Amino acid sequence: MRRKLLRRTGCAGGPGQACMMWLLAIQLAVGPAQHYQNAKRDFTQRNFSEAVNELDAALHESPYMVPALVLKARLATLARRPDVAKSCLVTAITVDPASEDAQFYLGVLFYMQNDFRSALSPLQAAQTLAPGNPLPVFYLAMTHQGLGDEARALAYYQQAETLSPQKSPQTAEILVANGRLLLSLGRTEDGIAKDRLAVQVDPKSRDAHYELARGLDHEGDFRNAALEGEMALSLPGDGASDAQIHFLLAALYRKLNEPDLARAHLEKFLAATKAAQR
Repeated sequence: MRRKLLRRTGCAGGPGQACMMWLLAIQLAVGPAQHYQNAKRDFTQRNFSEAVNELDAALHESPYMVPALVLKARLATLARRPDVAKSCLVTAITVDPASEDAQFYLGVLFYMQNDFRSALSPLQAAQTLAPGNPLPVFYLAMTHQGLGDEARALAYYQQAETLSPQKSPQTAEILVANGRLLLSLGRTEDGIAKDRLAVQVDPKSRDAHYELARGLDHEGDFRNAALEGEMALSLPGDGASDAQIHFLLAALYRKLNEPDLARAHLEKFLAATKAAQR
């Protein structure tokens, strides 16, 4: 931050007293709200280290700025520092219990730690504070699924689907999770219907094509399952891994009596698994 200001003021070659006084005046003029806005911009641009610096500056001047605490928690979660994230979110909720974001991200944090019972209260609070937001409902669905309450999970999935904007990646993600649960409950046709809808909503969703391939495999439609698996493999994404897709395709081509393709995907599965273990 200081180097940027020095370059902008022409003082980079060695600031004298006048430059240093000007720099100090600028720094004093940049309040916590501006630091927070800078951090949001850096976070959006994935300049995480700069975002952390801006948030530290904001919170140094205003330790209980709730939006800054929430954003710091999100950065800490990305950095795998759940202790820092939890501390920030608890502080934010203590300052402002009506902060939907603080309640929601605390629930998400507990969910990610598989502490499903602890996740329920903040997620329910977030839902109450923002009843039109599908994300708290979606995480409530996954949380109840984690607790083994499939009936309530399915109800929340349906509610999240209703609330989510049409033809968005978010809607596809909700449909895929719902379809996955339905498939696990033996409701293959219902699961496939959700996955087909997810593919229509977001044709570039790797997970949607992969889960549809799994459903078609269960139904015995191996040829179309292989086509969906190959499509999934061609798409980027953070969900289904290359290894998972290669394993499914190896099994499908074996069922289709295409040993060369089955062997090729099995070899790729083994190579991907070995690479992931390094």
